[in-house]
Order: sequence, then structure tokens, then C-alpha cells
Amino acid sequence: MSAPLSPTLSDSELLDSLEDAGFDLASDRDRRIEALQREIKQVKNLKESENGRVITFIDEKQLIERMSKERYVLLHFFHNDFSRCKIMDQKLSDLAPSHPHTLFCRASVSDVPFLVTKMAVQVLPCVICFVDGRAVDRLIGFEELGDSDHFTSKVLEFRLKQSGVLPSDLSLASNLSSTLVTSTTKKNDDDDDQSDDEDRRRGGRDRKGARKGKVGIRNGLYNGGSDDDY
Repeated sequence: MSAPLSPTLSDSELLDSLEDAGFDLASDRDRRIEALQREIKQVKNLKESENGRVITFIDEKQLIERMSKERYVLLHFFHNDFSRCKIMDQKLSDLAPSHPHTLFCRASVSDVPFLVTKMAVQVLPCVICFVDGRAVDRLIGFEELGDSDHFTSKVLEFRLKQSGVLPSDLSLASNLSSTLVTSTTKKNDDDDDQSDDEDRRRGGRDRKGARKGKVGIRNGLYNGGSDDDY
């Protein structure tokens, strides 16, 4: 015994039922067109802003002004004679097209003496991450990349994402505030101060010295390994 045929609606009846349900085809089409226009405008703005590639700055003032207009910035301090700086340049160039909302820029240490001093850059290559105008993280040399010249772009990308400078979810990233960064930094500083107090009470000079060495790496003061001093 065959099953009874399901009732079907003609095209006109289907449209009438949608209208009765409050579905406005014209309005829905207009909303889709507006959303598409916004996306096209956003892509155009990104292209005009030169995001999606690594930009070289030779004027320090222009670099600072440009960085102040961007929310996410990666700044690579380099020296033309250092081979590891060239490797870092290539890896950043590989990543830039996949992260158009982040400004990738590079500057020779000889062209930006104020920033070099301000950021305490002493070991190259040095990549500093900025979010909302604040330096939130830095990558010095290749120590955190396996201490090898043969790390992949994916490894570098994974490391940089830890700082929040390469947001994978822009809707979530747009909700990040500088207040969150400030509170996190303050907590880390408080933890450091507490550890220093414990070291002084215990007289643990060796432990304290080792800890300062680690902090020095983060602050650009580490001079060991195979990375280049200048």
C-alpha cells in the first residue's frame, strides 16, 4: 500500500504563506546587500591601509604615527647584516597575508634609535607585539621557537597568537580592552614582587639570579645564545 501524497504548495501559495508569517523578501534582500557592501568596503579599507604585508619604515616619526592608528601591531627590529633577522622577515612575510587586521612592520635599528632605547632592544631579531598602543609581549631571538633557524611559520604564528596580536576571532578580540591587559600585567608584576621578597628572606641568591635572567630575556637584556647583539 503506497503512502498518501504530501500536499504541495504552488509558488504563489508559498509566497503568500511567507508573507502571512511576516517574512519580507524585499527587506531580507536589502539586508544581504547592505552586509555585502560593508564587507566590500572593509576589504577595500584594509587594502588601502597596506595591511596584509610587511611594511618597512625608515622614518621613526612616521612609524610611531602609523602604529598609533592601528589596534594590532607587530614591529620587527632588524639589522641588515644579521642572518636571523632575514629569516624572521621571511616568516613574518608568510604570515602577514593571513592576518590583515594586524599591522606587520619592520624597522632597522639604525633608523629608529628612540624606539630602540625606549623598548630596551639589545638582541636581534626582536619582535614586539602591541595591542591598543601598549607593548604586551616580545619575541627575542629564536629561543622560544626551538632555538633553531628551521622553525616553521606555523610555529611562529602559534607563539605570536599567545600575545593576542593575531586575533583569530575578531568578534571576541574586539571586546578585549586595555583594562584586561593592564590588570594581567599588574598581576604578573605583583607575583614578581612577591617572589623577590621570598628570595630575600631565604637568601636564595642563585635562584634570584636565574629568575632575573629569565625576565631579562623578555625585556631584551639577554645576551646569550646564537642571536645577535648589536
